[in-house]
Amino acid sequence: MTQRMQTEGHGTSAGVGSGLQINNFINTSGVPAPRPAADQPAATAGRPSSVWNLRPRDPNFAGRGTELAELRTRLSSGGAAGVQAIHGLGGVGKTQLALEYAYRHRADYDVVWWISAEQSGAIGEQFSALGIALGVLDAQVDSVIAQSKVKEFLRSRDRWLLIFDNAEKPDDLRPWLPDGEGHVLVTSRTTAWGQLARTLELDVLPRTEAVELLTLRLTRISATEAAQLAEDLGDLPLALAQSASYLAEFGMSVTEYRQVLREETRAVLDEGQPAGYPHSLAAAATLSITALGAKDPAALAVLHLCAFLAPEPVPTDLVVIIARHADLHLENLAPLAQIIDRPLQRQRAISAVGASGLARVELGTITVHRLVQAIVRDQIESAVAAELRMRIEAALGTVDPGDPRDAATWPQWSMVLPHLLAADPAHTDNPDLRLRARNAIVYLICRGDSRPAQQLADNLYQEWKKRHGPDHVDTLRAATELVWAYRDLGQFDRLRPLIDDTLTRQISILGHDHPDTLRTASDLAVVQSALGNHQRALEINEDVYGRRIRVLGEDHPDTLTSANNLAGSLGRVGEFGRALEVAEDVYGRLVRVLGEDHPDALTSASILAGSLGRVGEFGRALEVAEDVYGRLVRVLGEDHPDTLTCASNLAVSLGDIGEFGRALEVAEDVYGRRVRVLGEDHPGALMSAGNLAISLGRVGEFGRALEVAEDVYGRLVRVLGEDHPDTLKCASNLAVALGGVGEFGRALEVAEDMYRRRVRILGDDHPDTLSGMVNLAQLLGRRGQLISARRFAEAAHRKLRTTLGQQHPYTEHARTTLDQIAVAMGGRRTPRKTRRGR
Repeated sequence: MTQRMQTEGHGTSAGVGSGLQINNFINTSGVPAPRPAADQPAATAGRPSSVWNLRPRDPNFAGRGTELAELRTRLSSGGAAGVQAIHGLGGVGKTQLALEYAYRHRADYDVVWWISAEQSGAIGEQFSALGIALGVLDAQVDSVIAQSKVKEFLRSRDRWLLIFDNAEKPDDLRPWLPDGEGHVLVTSRTTAWGQLARTLELDVLPRTEAVELLTLRLTRISATEAAQLAEDLGDLPLALAQSASYLAEFGMSVTEYRQVLREETRAVLDEGQPAGYPHSLAAAATLSITALGAKDPAALAVLHLCAFLAPEPVPTDLVVIIARHADLHLENLAPLAQIIDRPLQRQRAISAVGASGLARVELGTITVHRLVQAIVRDQIESAVAAELRMRIEAALGTVDPGDPRDAATWPQWSMVLPHLLAADPAHTDNPDLRLRARNAIVYLICRGDSRPAQQLADNLYQEWKKRHGPDHVDTLRAATELVWAYRDLGQFDRLRPLIDDTLTRQISILGHDHPDTLRTASDLAVVQSALGNHQRALEINEDVYGRRIRVLGEDHPDTLTSANNLAGSLGRVGEFGRALEVAEDVYGRLVRVLGEDHPDALTSASILAGSLGRVGEFGRALEVAEDVYGRLVRVLGEDHPDTLTCASNLAVSLGDIGEFGRALEVAEDVYGRRVRVLGEDHPGALMSAGNLAISLGRVGEFGRALEVAEDVYGRLVRVLGEDHPDTLKCASNLAVALGGVGEFGRALEVAEDMYRRRVRILGDDHPDTLSGMVNLAQLLGRRGQLISARRFAEAAHRKLRTTLGQQHPYTEHARTTLDQIAVAMGGRRTPRKTRRGR
């Protein structure tokens, strides 16, 4: 039984039939040509001279190593004749791939024959030519006889390769496929070859290979210029080859060419004659578009609609929504009217676009390349195009993937987002589209893509401010999203002026209790906390939380967000007990309202773990941290900023219970990932570096601990300032690291300075200040200043016992330090009271 391996492609011969569709990019003759001397394989000893009719290969062929290797593996896997199909968008180089394969493996074949199969009626003539070349026919004969004789000859041999270029239907090709041990490649515009062959889908070139193609053809182009041009051309091989041909011939600069390409896409794509291609991309696409319209007007309407969306997969459901929302009697969309609600006919029209080589059709989606889109748009009258854009904007404004904070909606947001952006919401007059664009920013931020979120938010904010004014509700909301993005990026210098201006305008226009005003006020609290103003952040959070309860209710998601922020603020100002109380309550409510895997609930669980650790419940803190980390990895991914924050907290929890080796392993991993995801100077990355220094010291790597601590302290001073609480925390770590290597004098200097700053910034009774007092007492004792050491240790112990309780680890650490000093002074340890449960 013949096994068929076929190449489905869009590259037919120009010499047989019309051969002028977008898929018909290779110019081979439809009849046997004289064997090119330079490329003719030599005769092999013991075998007849090779039979060969391929044209010369492209000397600048680049890339496709993976696909060529895959073809070879499949074809040489053994058994009966292999048939392999390659399919993909027009211009991706399917025919070139088949040609290159034949040249690379010509030593493995005695017979290599190219057959232009676009018109099935022409196959018989080419089989006759093959029979003459093989010596089994004396002259041109009836196609039935040629078919029989050639198949009979090949059936008994194994070193042959037949290439059927641009076959349209499996049934047209089936009678011509020989049995035997040879190989068959078929390029085709269609993908319906599953029952006759194995298929290989060919996509546009990877960027590195696109750059290689350009630099091979244009020796003076830089890699940067090549990458930029490849981006503009969507990495489509035909467009790359055509652009290279034009630039080489006319000497235009890459910068100027790219500018013209943006402004006059179709005209540019009609210039240049790429080697190996009979037509320019514009000409070939235009012919295919014309043929599609004549064959299936509804399919052409689908193509017109997709031309105004993004060059990304368009869900079929979105096509339906837009088509239903738009006026189907509008020119160019009218043919959809009768089929849009008939699934089989609708899908047939979509499939016809794919079969034409103008789009890539997969399960539930259709994708049109950006250059094809531009050519299609250029053919539509400007007035009709403007009307169509307006209808698409209106339709997209009705598409709501759901709450962008909920990870369950993110797959839908991922599909819709490119098309929302293609509708240019910055310049739209449609309020619904502006709403979707704002929610898209939230989606990007929640997904962890803060940089593209900031770029989108900044663009919308600036453009809406120009078009609608700085006090327009959408302008202010865009500003709020921009604040959020700046915060996540750690760009506090750009953030503070924007949030102050936005909040002032909202209070004036909307009032103190409007949900938009409360959201900005909540953001201000987050900003104040990030800047180290923890007490001010607490005041704002308490006020906003109270207002949100009154305005929205205690279980509204915004109210629960405020409760989470309040728990965090309470912990940062040292109110550990109250922080835990709020954290436990809000986590329970978030699980009930949103579900335990909602990102807000996971954030709350992470805050709960930190709150448990602060009150000394280390075992429970670790249990919660490990659980939430596992869920964050599953829901958000291991490199999401929220996951990395939780991982950093997990390292702390592991250290708290004495698992120092595992804590170091986690700390090193999360620091490396935070640097890669956020950058080495991002506050989150810097705090992970501080945790790493602690973990190193705990396992005895004092030298490395000091190296990390000194580096991160210097960067924190530069990024956050020397009085920021996080900088002071790192200073405390630095003092410990210095003590670890025996530099007690310098350690004492750092500890004394850090303590004075903490008193001024945090106050006398803040747990961090008191913990710093204990460290200072230890260093004073090591320097022999025992009286001063005892004074600091006693004061710290007394205050910690009052603020945190007798059994809190901070308090016990102070008691241990006090006992050590007492022993050093010749006294005895202080008797300890019997411990009681918390």
